[in-house]
Amino acid sequence: MRFDLSNVNLEKSALALGSALVILIIGWTLAGWAGIAVRRASERSQRVSPTLVPLFAKLTRILLLLVVLVAALGQLGIDTSGLFAALGAAGLAVGLALKDTVSDVAAGVLLLVLRPFDVGEAVDIGGTGGVVKSIDILQTELVSFEGIPIVLNNAAVRSAIIQNYSRAQTRRIDLELRIGFSEDIGKARAALEDVLRSEARVLQDPPILVNTLRLDDGAVVLLVRCFTQAADFWDTKLDLTRAIKERLDREGISIPLPQRDVHLHREPAA
Repeated sequence: MRFDLSNVNLEKSALALGSALVILIIGWTLAGWAGIAVRRASERSQRVSPTLVPLFAKLTRILLLLVVLVAALGQLGIDTSGLFAALGAAGLAVGLALKDTVSDVAAGVLLLVLRPFDVGEAVDIGGTGGVVKSIDILQTELVSFEGIPIVLNNAAVRSAIIQNYSRAQTRRIDLELRIGFSEDIGKARAALEDVLRSEARVLQDPPILVNTLRLDDGAVVLLVRCFTQAADFWDTKLDLTRAIKERLDREGISIPLPQRDVHLHREPAA
């Protein structure tokens, strides 16, 4: 049996296949260039966060590749409507199977768009503190203040209480001081207020506060409260703690140690 292959459809098929390959090659190249162009433009823009730059570049490349794929399939005469329906059904099945991952992806997109924090900022996320190292589409990486790497799922980050220390303008310093019951509270308050007013990094607005907080076992507890610029918080807190201790020593005001009375009872011999 002999087949007649001299049909003109072979030429059309070969031409269509060649055209589809050309579209794929050119489209792949253009998609790569477009991704690079978007990355560079985003890096130059002052309105785009550095965290969003990789996401914008990837999305641009993926969207263009999808357009190129549809154009190539259309050149081959393939009906893409059925393909999209199949992809939609497959995507639904995968989404149900990977619902936790999908939640992380959705949370990651919201974090990148809403930007409650950026790379390099000091944060506390649901009780976990550190400096943001990276924000990916699935995970957020921190480096704790002790230098330990921490990885958090984006869904957990999105639902947690986020405290962004880097975006605070001022921060409050609270110190609790114990003095003996026999000490003069007024004298101690005056000495502590003088220490706060002598520290240039302590803000006078909001005003400083020194007052009695509570009566503890064996001591009167005083609350020392003031505000400072966020960048000066730790240095000011540490220096104030030392300055207060030295001032109380000069004033002769004792700082009692916690005490506990222990009573021993001897059982009579049997």
